[in-house]
Amino acid sequence: MKDKKLYILLAAALYTANVMAQKDTLSTAKQTFDLGKGVICDLREMTGAVSTATDDDLSHRNSIKASNQLYGMLPGLTALQNKGTAWESAATFYVRGLGTLSERAPLVIVDGIERSIDELSSEEIESVSVLKDAAATAIYGVRGGNGVILVRTKRGSSGTPQINVSYEFSMGKPIRLPKMVDGYTYAQALNEAMHNDGLAPFYSQKELDAFRGNTNPDFYPNVDWVNETLRNNSYGDNISVSARGGGKYVRYYTMLNFLDNRGILKHTNDNDGYSTQLKYSRLNIRTNLDIDLTPTTLVQLNLMANFSEHNRPNASTANIFNAIYDVPAAALPIYSKSGGYGATNTYKNNPVSLIAGTGYSRSQTRAMYADMHLRQNLSAVLPGLSAGFRIGLDNTASYWDGNSKKPLLKSNTIDLETGKETFSVLQNESSLSFSKSVGSVITFFKGEAYADYTRQWDKHNLRASLLYSMDKKSTKDQNTGRAFMDIVGSAHYSYAGKYLADFSLSGSASSLLKPGNRWGVFPSVGAGWVLSEENFMKAPWLNLFKVRASYGIAGRADYAVNLYKDLWGTGNAFFFRNGTNAPASSAGMKYTQLGIGDLTYEKSHKFNVGVDFKAFNKLGITLDAFYDHRTDILVGGTGAVSGVFGMSVPQINNGVIDNRGFEAALSWDDNIGDLNYHIGGQFSFARNKIVNQNEQYRPYDYLKRTGREMGINWGYEVIGIYKSQEDIDNRNVKQLLSEVTPGDLMFKDQNGDGVIDSYDQIPLGYSSLCPEIYYSFDLGAEWKGIGFYAQFQGVGNYSKVLNTASIYRPIVGNCNISQYYWENRWSESNPNGTLPRLTYTGSDNNYTTNSMWVVDGSFLKCRTMELYYKLPEKMLKRSKFLGGVKLFARANDLFCIDSIDLRDPEAIGVGYPTMTTYTFGFNLSF
Repeated sequence: MKDKKLYILLAAALYTANVMAQKDTLSTAKQTFDLGKGVICDLREMTGAVSTATDDDLSHRNSIKASNQLYGMLPGLTALQNKGTAWESAATFYVRGLGTLSERAPLVIVDGIERSIDELSSEEIESVSVLKDAAATAIYGVRGGNGVILVRTKRGSSGTPQINVSYEFSMGKPIRLPKMVDGYTYAQALNEAMHNDGLAPFYSQKELDAFRGNTNPDFYPNVDWVNETLRNNSYGDNISVSARGGGKYVRYYTMLNFLDNRGILKHTNDNDGYSTQLKYSRLNIRTNLDIDLTPTTLVQLNLMANFSEHNRPNASTANIFNAIYDVPAAALPIYSKSGGYGATNTYKNNPVSLIAGTGYSRSQTRAMYADMHLRQNLSAVLPGLSAGFRIGLDNTASYWDGNSKKPLLKSNTIDLETGKETFSVLQNESSLSFSKSVGSVITFFKGEAYADYTRQWDKHNLRASLLYSMDKKSTKDQNTGRAFMDIVGSAHYSYAGKYLADFSLSGSASSLLKPGNRWGVFPSVGAGWVLSEENFMKAPWLNLFKVRASYGIAGRADYAVNLYKDLWGTGNAFFFRNGTNAPASSAGMKYTQLGIGDLTYEKSHKFNVGVDFKAFNKLGITLDAFYDHRTDILVGGTGAVSGVFGMSVPQINNGVIDNRGFEAALSWDDNIGDLNYHIGGQFSFARNKIVNQNEQYRPYDYLKRTGREMGINWGYEVIGIYKSQEDIDNRNVKQLLSEVTPGDLMFKDQNGDGVIDSYDQIPLGYSSLCPEIYYSFDLGAEWKGIGFYAQFQGVGNYSKVLNTASIYRPIVGNCNISQYYWENRWSESNPNGTLPRLTYTGSDNNYTTNSMWVVDGSFLKCRTMELYYKLPEKMLKRSKFLGGVKLFARANDLFCIDSIDLRDPEAIGVGYPTMTTYTFGFNLSF
């Protein structure tokens, strides 16, 4: 009986200790950081390089694609804006610049599972973190080499339910639209181009007069296609309703978000029954639950559904904007005088007909994301022990409805001598025809199990974790499935809260590698010293002073499938019968791919040193320097294998890249009376060097790509423009790219052999892929509820290529000509023009890559400018249910300072324009 009582007392003591341990864990949750893979770190004791932005940081810019909220928000993360429609405009990410010659995108993890951040609404994001060094990324094995972005969604909390309602109305204004010449100027330009080529003029003087006087607009039109097809604004709505709360056993966060965007096309309602506007809408539904099944068992359930739809003309967006840029004002009228749309045999791509007359297409995407995480405290078995598992299942499918038709196209001609008008049908109109298809179906499964152990004794603190995880993704297509497996062990040790050490060892495998060669080992070690905890450093004003360093290996193996296999395909015909009749034959077989026999993963050897400093509870400084040595990169094998081999040589894992740089972040938060203010900034620099890429033989050292940065453009150095035939004759250098005439570019003879050929190319500027310098600064202030916030973000050491048709490559290929080119071109009447002559037949000399077209792409953008007003607490107290009211007006991408001017430096080419967005809205909490 005594033994039974003793057992009951012992069990009760263990149970009480377990509950207390769980309460301690919950009470310190805000001081810890989840690196994923079961690894939890104390923020103060972290030795890795990690940057985090909270939902408050991100709240100043809501976006249809959540990736667009991250411009300048996280040191070490380069986020670049892309042109495109609302559903295409996701940002491009690089972590610490470029480290490989192949796929460079970082791994994105949402709530522990690989997912896209752009499927989330801004409302549901709690925080975004970027993991940059080996101490943080090695645990991700063959997927951590390019860095990792962790996204956490919001969760419930115990206490009174909190309901939030927000609404935003936005207007987007397109910026830096192309400015093309009018019809008369285009006619002059075309005649000048043909004269420069030694051809007869296209337009007669009477026709030029008709354009200038606008006397026959049906036959000699002057159409501003940009103005005729694009309206001044797009419009959008964004409404969110969320609830957060919970009790003793269940905590919840649930959200409903709907957003839409209505584009900038005109003539979208010319047809009865349907619109051809570029429209996008999306509905996000989320529920996150935390359930205490027992005092020692926690279950987390996450459910998210995403339904989106976009609508566009049946003509693709690319074709529409190509036509807007390329069709000259003089080419054709919008509508034919005899009915239908205007067209010619050369220009059948009337921009208005593409928008209004080709029907419409509509795509729907349906996505379901579900995962469950169970964590069991096992302190009753062993104090400090816990274990758990996580499973997730995602399914995404897209469906396409096509409703196509052909518009009626007619050409108009007139004989100016007789006035006789002729109308010819170039294409008859057809009725709508319907088609449907399945776009993509993606299924993703995640499973993991882990055990954690925590122990404290005296001044020692140990936290260890062991984890197994497996991811598998498949699509509806054949030979596209891929799977990854990881076994991770990690440990964090601290002594007296000031001497820190982290260790991890990951065994990681990829199904994309050859069986028997799929596993890799990825170790890492980190160390830190919290000097502010030392007696000789302690001071009332010093909050934190920590130095840290890490080294380890991460990998990358997200290759295409079947690279290690020999593949066969259809070869030449095989004749197998003789006789007087025609010989019978059958298609033969041949190798279409030689497998990479020793295919392995890339190894990213990462070294990092850093300093974290905080003082006066106001000043925060973080400094990091890094070196990344990437080996075993897949590169072409042709530079290492003779062409006598006779077929395409497989790639080889022997590319090497070095990447190094530094990051700095600074913030100051303070108040003066009722005025609270914030000033912050960050600066990143990353420079890479190609150490080996199996480069082919080059006769001059200055031609070698090895030893230089990735993404640099190679071309000719422009030293002037030939102003006359005498300039050409007097120069002792012959340019072999194409025949040279007055008005053509003059290139430098780099090797002094008297000719300009491919041996005279040099590296021009910096990389066009990723800037070396990425920086931002922000400031905010609030006084008695009235607030202001602004953020600016810029890049440096960045080059762009000006190759947009019609703007920088006019007339050639029946293109249009921009006002900029017309005013600055060389011509016989303007021999001091700064741009090459006009040409109709083209010029390999002028339009090859050269220093005139490779320009400085550096810019500084005002990403956010916001004014807001928060209702004072005194007024809120009068209401029994209002918890907060905020009214705001915001502008995003307000202006850009750069040297390009004509185009957005982040969107040089033809396409949906960059938008300045003005937003008005409110947030209510209850």
